[in-house]
Amino acid sequence: MAVQPEAGDRPIGPAPADAAAGRPLPVPPAGTGEPRVDAALRRLDELGDRPVSEHPAVFEHVHARLSEVLGELDTGPPGQAGS
Repeated sequence: MAVQPEAGDRPIGPAPADAAAGRPLPVPPAGTGEPRVDAALRRLDELGDRPVSEHPAVFEHVHARLSEVLGELDTGPPGQAGS
């Protein structure tokens, strides 16, 4: 019995090549269900348009946003008491 991919699953293996440009086509990321995480991860899409010297700043921004969300798992959202 074949397993059917679920909606939002990413294909395994390299992205198909863009024949005109000779580069992989972007694979749209599946949403996480958490808008702040999705917004942070969308910043990674900017990397292809930026010089490599600017990549660390993007990674630092994404890391900071994800750390904020993960920190709330223990303490709860800002302004609310932890459980």
